[in-house]
Amino acid sequence: MSTMSLRSHLTDSEAWRVVGRLEGSQTQTEVAEAIGVSQSGISRIWNRFLETGSAGRRPGQGRRRATTPNEYRYLVLTARRHRNMNATLLQQHLRSATGTRVSTKTVRNRLHGLGLYARRPMVCVRLTSRHLRDRREWATEHVNWRRNEWSNVLFSDESRFFCSTG
Repeated sequence: MSTMSLRSHLTDSEAWRVVGRLEGSQTQTEVAEAIGVSQSGISRIWNRFLETGSAGRRPGQGRRRATTPNEYRYLVLTARRHRNMNATLLQQHLRSATGTRVSTKTVRNRLHGLGLYARRPMVCVRLTSRHLRDRREWATEHVNWRRNEWSNVLFSDESRFFCSTG
């Protein structure tokens, strides 16, 4: 019983190994058993090499992308302009603008390809102009403090906590 590979195709380096073995006068069956693919797969690689001079896959093989480059660009621009939109809303915008139907997973994959990820916004209190003025005033009062004075200060991340003395 043979153990054939479950992959749909070999990598370019594996295809070149196949060509090297065949040029080294091994039979296609021997190469297929050694590498773990079917004899017909070895035959396709060899025929591709004889026809094109290359063992690697031809560019353009495989499934076409669901979005055109223009639609992809539109998706990215929309995501950057509207930072609070999720993948479902972006998908609906793309469909209404171009008529192209894509899954939300496709939208996420395209954005992840450019390093755009969904993030939860940080919840914090908005600073008013008075807060900003008070902070600046505090900073100017303490600009000349020495290290020993700063050693008595506790810096926090605006979390609320209770210090008990007894």
